[in-house]
Amino acid sequence: MDNVKFGKFIRESRKEKKLTQKQLAGLLHVSDKAVSKWENGIGFPDIKLLEPLAECLDVSILELMQSERTAEKQIDREEAEQIVSDTITQSEKLKEEKRQMWKVKVLLGASACGIVYLAWSGIRYLLARNGGSAPDPISAAQPQIWYKDPVTFYVWIGLLVLLCGAAAVYMLWTSERISDVKIGRHKVKSILTILMDVLVVVLLHTYMANIANNQEQLLALPDAIPINAYLSTVDGTYQAGLDIKDNVVQGLQDSEYVTDLKLSVRLKSGFEQVLPGDWTHLNLFMMGINTIEAVNGREPLEVVWNTGEDSSVFEGAEAKCVVSRQLFEKKGWRLGDRIVLDQYHYYRGGINNLELFMDPLETVSYEIAGYADMLNTKDMGYVPDILVPFQTVRDSFYKKGIPFYADSASFTVANSLNLNEFKQEMKDLGLSGVSPTSIKPSYDGKALSVNDSAFISSANHLRQMLDTVRAFFPFLLFLIVCVGYLITLLLLQSRKNEMALLRSIGLNRRQCFRVFFTEQLVLVITGVSVGSMLSVLLQGNYGASSVLTGCLVGICYMLGNSLALWKLLNVSVMEALFRAD
Repeated sequence: MDNVKFGKFIRESRKEKKLTQKQLAGLLHVSDKAVSKWENGIGFPDIKLLEPLAECLDVSILELMQSERTAEKQIDREEAEQIVSDTITQSEKLKEEKRQMWKVKVLLGASACGIVYLAWSGIRYLLARNGGSAPDPISAAQPQIWYKDPVTFYVWIGLLVLLCGAAAVYMLWTSERISDVKIGRHKVKSILTILMDVLVVVLLHTYMANIANNQEQLLALPDAIPINAYLSTVDGTYQAGLDIKDNVVQGLQDSEYVTDLKLSVRLKSGFEQVLPGDWTHLNLFMMGINTIEAVNGREPLEVVWNTGEDSSVFEGAEAKCVVSRQLFEKKGWRLGDRIVLDQYHYYRGGINNLELFMDPLETVSYEIAGYADMLNTKDMGYVPDILVPFQTVRDSFYKKGIPFYADSASFTVANSLNLNEFKQEMKDLGLSGVSPTSIKPSYDGKALSVNDSAFISSANHLRQMLDTVRAFFPFLLFLIVCVGYLITLLLLQSRKNEMALLRSIGLNRRQCFRVFFTEQLVLVITGVSVGSMLSVLLQGNYGASSVLTGCLVGICYMLGNSLALWKLLNVSVMEALFRAD
């Protein structure tokens, strides 16, 4: 049965009865829009409505189904049965098409929701990563989420999107008539659209992978090129034997930009009580350290520890010590023994504070936690006999009310990418740069030397590359929009007649746009999904960047596609049909 002929017959019969569409709809208990669709040939009434419709129009059921008035007994029984059979088939066919279209919409809706969720996750991850706050939602499990393995979860979301899109493509491909457009009729154009989307996704993924690689290199740069720093005299001559003020020491310990801090302080001591001026008994060199690495040597200091002890002894403030192997064997000590040491501290005075003096500090009983061979120490000016915790010595100064000065300080810069903030914090502590031209002699440890030239050079190079690539990104997205516009314009140019035909049977421009847009959306989702999977297999998974790449291609391509479709729908219906003839 011809829908257009059927609709024309209803319109003419209604006008003969002098009924409006609204009046006819009221008699049939349907909407006036339904009557309008029948008359425009884009819909067909339910089989149960044929008899009431025939009565309202004052025609026979056979005339209604044949869509023309006939004389009585002109149609035989077989022909009537065939017409009824065709009518029932047509009605059932339209119902099946509606069900199919509903399924396609549900599948496309599920795909769209999955894509929006993945895009949101990708954008949130990138913003958090650039801001340096939130953890990676793609590669690390988080306690606040209900699923345990985010990677598996996002992979399943991607597969769900792909399966829903593929199912929608299959239904559109195999259907006889869905919204008057069948993808299967245009297999070559559809495949070309999918291949173009795959190519664009692979290219953009390569671009995003380049950004991700440079970003990863920049973030890994502090580990690859660590920045070491140390305190020295203003002219840079001495790095040990300094007078480093206590507030500077505390500032270094509290700073978030300082890691692997090595501190030391020098003392002299003797066994039991040493009277002032009795320098013969004040014959032991002591060194307070906060980590075993603070002892400079040709090789790492190997300590034989007492049971249950380790290098963490120097991180605390307990009265424990490590003695030299020579002294340990000479005195016949055993691990765990206690020794009483009368400690003297150094201070400077005299002309320009350059002369070195000693005064009593405190008598302390130390437990021997270990012993080591200290003869291979270097760059210290002396070989220590006893190593004690830095904080233990510092507390002794506090108890006696004596101003505390450290002997040396060196460390590695943490958060090297925030080098300017680190230098400002050091400046606020009262530290300055090394000035080799300084002529004023001093042992004040208030100059900071930072070995950052190699790091700065590499970081600037990577940042320039990132800035250049990111500056090109908006143009690249605009280029994808242009590609979508041109490809759609070229591939659908030959389908102007099809668009004109849809317009001629009563579909307005928006309805036609929706028909072709749905078709293109399915193709683009398919191409983007295939391209994303191919890119991940070829170039590796970059988490949120990989997800965001496919979403950006789909959005930009469909934007250009929409512009091209709207332009193609401006075709004159009569001109297109005339050319088709």
